[in-house]
Amino acid sequence: MVHHLIRVLESGGEVAAASLVAKLGSKAEVARELAYRLYSICERKKRAQEARSYNSLVQSWPEIILIARAGGKPRSTGRTV
Repeated sequence: MVHHLIRVLESGGEVAAASLVAKLGSKAEVARELAYRLYSICERKKRAQEARSYNSLVQSWPEIILIARAGGKPRSTGRTV
């Protein structure tokens, strides 16, 4: 799940990852916890490239969850163009 979420986040952004999170349901939180643990391990072992992918998922998680709960629609920035 973690690697699939990372792949989707990197290729399709937070909206695509949110769609997958919505499908995963309660299992998604387990994936977030595992991503954080794997990030910590990579940091300790000086594996920066791998750590970056896990960290990206963890850092994007709050926005991914908001989008998933909003039915796949990104938050409005409140600005008009």
